[in-house]
Amino acid sequence: MLVLAALLMGARLPVAWGQESATSANQVIDALRAGRSADALRMCGELLRADPQSYKLWTLRAMALDQAHQSKEALASYQHALRLAPDYLPALQGAAQSYYREQSAEAIPLLRRILAAQPSNSTAHAMLAALEYHKGDFRSAAEDFGAAQPVLGFQPAALMEYAICLAHLNRLPEAIATFQRVLELRPADGAARYDLALVQWHAQAGSDALGTLQPLLDAGAGDARALRLAAAIHEANNETPQAVELLRKAIASDPNDVTNYVEFANLSSRHGSYKVGIDIVDLGLKQLPNSASLYMARGVLFGQNSEFDKAINDFERARQLDPLHTMAATAEGIAQSQRQHHEAALTDFRREVKEHPDDAYGYYLLAEALSWSPPDANPADTQKATGEAIDAAKKATELNPHLVQAYDLLGPLYLQTDQREQAIKACRSALAMDAKDQQATYTLILALRKSGDRQELNALVKRLTELRKAEGDQNTRQFRYGQLIEGQGN
Repeated sequence: MLVLAALLMGARLPVAWGQESATSANQVIDALRAGRSADALRMCGELLRADPQSYKLWTLRAMALDQAHQSKEALASYQHALRLAPDYLPALQGAAQSYYREQSAEAIPLLRRILAAQPSNSTAHAMLAALEYHKGDFRSAAEDFGAAQPVLGFQPAALMEYAICLAHLNRLPEAIATFQRVLELRPADGAARYDLALVQWHAQAGSDALGTLQPLLDAGAGDARALRLAAAIHEANNETPQAVELLRKAIASDPNDVTNYVEFANLSSRHGSYKVGIDIVDLGLKQLPNSASLYMARGVLFGQNSEFDKAINDFERARQLDPLHTMAATAEGIAQSQRQHHEAALTDFRREVKEHPDDAYGYYLLAEALSWSPPDANPADTQKATGEAIDAAKKATELNPHLVQAYDLLGPLYLQTDQREQAIKACRSALAMDAKDQQATYTLILALRKSGDRQELNALVKRLTELRKAEGDQNTRQFRYGQLIEGQGN
């Protein structure tokens, strides 16, 4: 946290401020140093009655309130001081500190004003970097973390955030060195150890990554996340038996983690061991009978094994469990972080389409946000939101007939509202533009399930399974690397 050195640790207030005022204000500072916030507040009140326009007294009052744990009132006093003197550094520091405690973005412009006056203020750089990191602005955060080096050396949490920024920017040697520094400070930090191994693997240092993971692999029942990463590294080295063994251990260590079964299914798919993969997913479904992801994984394996009816049944069951299942890892507009603030996200997207009525992508993002409802949502509200989502997605396709994502979203929305013919039309439109569109292929299978041509259905199932396998072969390493978030890979 910033230190208001000019007032609490610096010299006495100058006589030029007025002998009586300076003496009284210095008594306030003495009271603050002694931790006597009540006395400081009383004296500030008396002095402000005589001099209500004194930004220094308002700042002293804010500090006394802060010391008395009256944060809201303290911030109001800092803000009043800044209205009187916008560039008064102690008030800027205090207000920034108050906002920072709440992890509020309101601190960012204040910190930048502080840095304009004090470019070498390492603490301000560190605070700004942390806020930028949590906004996902990794480039700016990395710059500010770099400028904050003097205060980062023994702060593992800040170093962890810096390392993640560096990794996202593909500055791998720096990221590796910073993760290693975190582990020096916190040798038992499993998240840092996992992420270091992940970055080492991405930097083509697989043997180093396995060495980094070893303490996690040896720990008790084993860390399922680490076991999965080690399995991926062995598989990339064409050491499939070791990968299989590690994934079996991951399942044993955490039988309720759906990712363990899905990764085993992917490995089985890659090597044509469809029956083995199906057996493992069956075990997973006994533990997690309502997992849409497991039905999807088993459906793909059935399709690859030419058991098309079983594949289609599993795809349909996955749809029932998750009607808007997306083949992508996350949706674009209403990703997990936004789902935590769903109403705020909706407000933002509504404002965007109002301000930019010709923006097709804006309508698509609004539709995507509307398509997701909180688990405790009222069914009537969900139905209304679905109708609005369809209208917004249709508007997106009218504004931009080539926006594939909007057709991909319309397909499952139409299915959800039993408009199968419209779903089929949306899927075919998407596939006409992108023959490798997995989402459209999957939704078309479901839409044609009851009335479609059997030969076409089987061909679509085969096509989907081929696309899934090809994507897995090409993107396994990059997808896993994308899980480097908040130090918590999954």
